[in-house]
Amino acid sequence: MIEIRNGIPFVTFSLFQKAGGLAAAVASRRGGVSCAPFDALNMSFSTGDAPEDVRENRRRFLSLLHIPPEDIVSCHQVHGTHIEEVGAADRGRGALDAESALPETDGLMTNEKGVPLTMNFADCTPLLFYDKAHHAAAVAHGGWRGAAGDIAGKMVRRMTERYGTDPAELLAGIGPAIGGCSFEVGEDVIGAFETLFDRADMETLARPRGGGKYLFDLPEANRRLLLRAGLLPHHIESCGLCTYCRDDLFFSYRKSGGKTGRHMAAAMLL
Repeated sequence: MIEIRNGIPFVTFSLFQKAGGLAAAVASRRGGVSCAPFDALNMSFSTGDAPEDVRENRRRFLSLLHIPPEDIVSCHQVHGTHIEEVGAADRGRGALDAESALPETDGLMTNEKGVPLTMNFADCTPLLFYDKAHHAAAVAHGGWRGAAGDIAGKMVRRMTERYGTDPAELLAGIGPAIGGCSFEVGEDVIGAFETLFDRADMETLARPRGGGKYLFDLPEANRRLLLRAGLLPHHIESCGLCTYCRDDLFFSYRKSGGKTGRHMAAAMLL
């Protein structure tokens, strides 16, 4: 659902709020100080935006979640499936500049309180995880390459191995992402997912458009991978918002032609 505080809309998840013990949300693009084409609440240093504007934007959003912006853990996302476990010693990595961020990472997890996990998005799928029983949380970057590598399932398995997470008790939130209404892909993307899904799944995930093009439902693919990893249907909450259709509210790399800002997913154990 969308909440608005201090003029800043952001996405929250009722599953996490009901469980308690976790601050988690996905920012929108509204309410910041960045100029076009990064207008306005751009969270990424890698876009070419003024660093001082990014720091102010982060402060504005994260303060709504009572997360100290100087404590966040960020990473250089590379559309892979590498996951890092982080803790108090990692606080501040990538918080105030790009250079100190964790390299080549697309998943972050922790079981320590007060360690804010963050990732940035502009069409790819934000995946947020919460294991209340073992007090663990995670955030993952579910773009098509990461999804084709089953980063969702990999995160569940890592949390199970490291924290004793029971997939049947794990909660997951799926944030705003380019939807099946707008995500046009070619045979290469379809081929990557055919190694994960059977024909029946692919017929519902991919709709042919002719000329070797398809509309692919990336958020739904990630949801099915979570189910396959053992999560229960009622423990997965998808916000159902398409970044391409709602580029008034979220950044869309594809809709903008590649020059735009990034919205942030953040999660911190309390």
